[in-house]
Amino acid sequence: MKINAAGSGHAGHVKIGDAEWLPYDAKLDKQKKCLEKAIEICKNNIRGSKTCNDAFTKLPGGRSFDSIFDDNSVWISYCPDKTVYGYTIISGVDISICEYAYMWGLWSVVGTLVHEMGHINGAGTTDHAAEGTLLSCGLAKVHDPTIIGNRETEPIYIA
Repeated sequence: MKINAAGSGHAGHVKIGDAEWLPYDAKLDKQKKCLEKAIEICKNNIRGSKTCNDAFTKLPGGRSFDSIFDDNSVWISYCPDKTVYGYTIISGVDISICEYAYMWGLWSVVGTLVHEMGHINGAGTTDHAAEGTLLSCGLAKVHDPTIIGNRETEPIYIA
């Protein structure tokens, strides 16, 4: 995975409604640093986890967490939306972490990143599959049992 930073040359996905895939520029330094910490947590605490990899391989795309995490064609962008945690085009390669996730803190960003990776792996928007991966990936404290594809309720956990 790569961060879509200013000057990276990555053209994020086109805007769809409120969903945007923007580069992290100088104005977003705080968010970019938080994302870098979230990626490090995924690298050091989740990558290599058998239970997490097994949960991911059961998703429609059949890929492991490690496979998606190590995939340099997957990009992480920024979205200024303050009402949802993130966006992903199902089975695509572009994740966008929204300002709302950053407002809740580091662990919210970690959980959002893993959730969105589930969508990269084919998890749909009408079931709990993407959010359900958090339970197998050591993120039970940020798992929300009410999320079906996307959040429709207020957060139940503050990181």
